[in-house]
Amino acid sequence: MTLTKSLLLGSAAALLAAAGAQAADLPSRKSAPVEYVRVCDAYGAGFYWIPGTDTCLKVGGRVRIDTWYTPSKNSVTLRSAGGPNYAGLAAPAGTSIAPFQSSNGIDQLGWYARGLLMMDARTQSAWGTVQTVVTLRLAVQTGLAQTSPFGATAAPAAGATGATIEAAYIRFAGFTIGDAASNFTFLPPYQYHSMFTPGYPNGIRQFAYTATFGGGFSATIALENRGDSSTTTTANSLGFNPTGLVGSTATAVGPQRLPAVVGNVRVDQGWGSAMLSGAVLQNTANFATPAINAVTNGLGPLMTKTGWAVGFGLKINLPMLAAGDSLHAWVGYSNGALDYVGFSNANENSAVTANYLGGYLRGDRSMTIFCTTAACIPNSETTKAFNLAGIFTHYWTPSLRSNFIASWIRITPGAVTQNTDWTNGGLSQATAWDIKHNLVWSPVRNFDIGLELSYARLSQRLTGLAGALPTTPACTVANPQCLASVNSNNWTGRLRVERTF
Repeated sequence: MTLTKSLLLGSAAALLAAAGAQAADLPSRKSAPVEYVRVCDAYGAGFYWIPGTDTCLKVGGRVRIDTWYTPSKNSVTLRSAGGPNYAGLAAPAGTSIAPFQSSNGIDQLGWYARGLLMMDARTQSAWGTVQTVVTLRLAVQTGLAQTSPFGATAAPAAGATGATIEAAYIRFAGFTIGDAASNFTFLPPYQYHSMFTPGYPNGIRQFAYTATFGGGFSATIALENRGDSSTTTTANSLGFNPTGLVGSTATAVGPQRLPAVVGNVRVDQGWGSAMLSGAVLQNTANFATPAINAVTNGLGPLMTKTGWAVGFGLKINLPMLAAGDSLHAWVGYSNGALDYVGFSNANENSAVTANYLGGYLRGDRSMTIFCTTAACIPNSETTKAFNLAGIFTHYWTPSLRSNFIASWIRITPGAVTQNTDWTNGGLSQATAWDIKHNLVWSPVRNFDIGLELSYARLSQRLTGLAGALPTTPACTVANPQCLASVNSNNWTGRLRVERTF
């Protein structure tokens, strides 16, 4: 029996040894190592190494839903681009824009839903960090969110969808090249409804260089494409000039010959931030008269005028009140550069959605062109503007905060423009201001539910019609101007739900 067991065990061992020898002779394939996505903590939270590269990537986004109510107003709107004085509802010959709009045809509600996809890729190099940023915005909007009610039509705006690039730039060795925030502006976009301050919600194409010094100091010089301003109108003309004999016309936006030169000096430290900024640009317009139009298709002599703007912004952190509390302030002045101080459109600031005051403002020109004699010798003058704004942020609790916001602007056209009847393109000095408060609850980090109430007021004395628009009796179709007030006001209630990830 013992002999039998020994034989069996010996046979099994021999078989195993033979099997092992044959397995060793078979070809083998080593599995490739699994490369997992790794956290990249060199640039802050949310970055990961792209497998197989030396680049870190952060992918995020935002969903924002807004709805708001603004009472509609009867309004005096845009004037003729070259027609005679008018008082009726019909549009002047050669234009589809009527001087008066009834509140019955103007939306009171606005809705939009926006989705943002944001990508930030960074690679370390011998020249420092190379950063590439892309932000794509998709939106669907209706009513007041889509168009101003003071344009060529007052019909309620139908729904529309669109795609916009908010940012697309490369930063390398101090240079920023592409579509990024303007180097002139300072205030954060805490408001839901409009402020009388500059805004570039879609960024501005630029070629900029930033030098960083010690102690939080930096300086930037940039060439910016002013055509990216959502409110820009370089020049406009007086339809009939003080001579009363001939009118001039101008292309709505003159040809771009030179970029805007923008610079700032900034400091960021524990107490807050401060920035002094400036901009210099060229206003252009093609001057024309009916006689010129007949032979040149409306392109006459090219008019140019230099515009400039300066601004100062200040932020003070107030942790002694509550963690996260701060005060922002801004002051700006421009001469021929409305885009960099306020806005440039009728009754509204379309950069951040309109106040829809219903009066008459028309700050739509940095330069006005006109005839100085009956023979129509061309001349021009610039529009000046001065504004102030402030934002106080207070955290009642870590998840509940308030923003108290105010802004004020005064627009002063040139002397000839002020002495021309408003129906012929004349403008008078105008003052507008607004105040607003939004209360924001964040039940979860990066998830906000906010409600804002705002009030805006416009004061303006129009030239012509005995010096001002009548505001009492005799309101008829033949005399609709009495339905509009040049000391108009309006309010807005706005709800926002927003999630950033």
